[in-house]
Amino acid sequence: MDEVFTNIELSDSAIKKLFLDEDLTDREWAALFRSDYLQPSDVASEEEASCVLYGPSTLSTINSAPFLFTDIESEAISYFAKHPELLFSLHPRRFEELVASIFKTNGFDVELTPESRDGGVDVFAVRKDGISGGLLHLIECKRYEPSNKVGIGVVQRLLGVVDHHRATKGLVITTSTFSSDAISFASQSKYRLGLNDYSDLTKWMRDIQGK
Repeated sequence: MDEVFTNIELSDSAIKKLFLDEDLTDREWAALFRSDYLQPSDVASEEEASCVLYGPSTLSTINSAPFLFTDIESEAISYFAKHPELLFSLHPRRFEELVASIFKTNGFDVELTPESRDGGVDVFAVRKDGISGGLLHLIECKRYEPSNKVGIGVVQRLLGVVDHHRATKGLVITTSTFSSDAISFASQSKYRLGLNDYSDLTKWMRDIQGK
């Protein structure tokens, strides 16, 4: 147990980069995740102490990061699988990157759209297929509070974008849920639209963590 919670010291250069708001290397990012464990004395119960927990500096650093590096995608997914309530504290752009990481981990080729000109799509995700060549999924991410349901307008616009790009399917992924009219509209195009809420999102991350 002591070994699991032993802090990993960041190098002086990494600490200086954080102070100056400069980019870290992949190795430095991974070290930051691993070093930000809560100590056993900070854990409320013996059951919680049996798993690795992260402290608040990791979440703060994620929100200030320019993007998530490949080598730490599994660390980020594991972090939020253990602490899904912290999804609501993520900057919307960081949430888009997390969703892209989830799809990449599941075998998709992913591309994030520019933050200021996304055209109603945050992530392009392609599943390569030996028969058809590739299946294009357009993903719209909504990092909403639980009380703020995604409405029908978001879903309708995404279907229009799916038609424009001649994509296989459009997905709206949210930390919240969907309004009844949004669900009803999507059900009429169930092979072209998918709605995934907080429950789906947390299940995906737990499934990845369990692999």
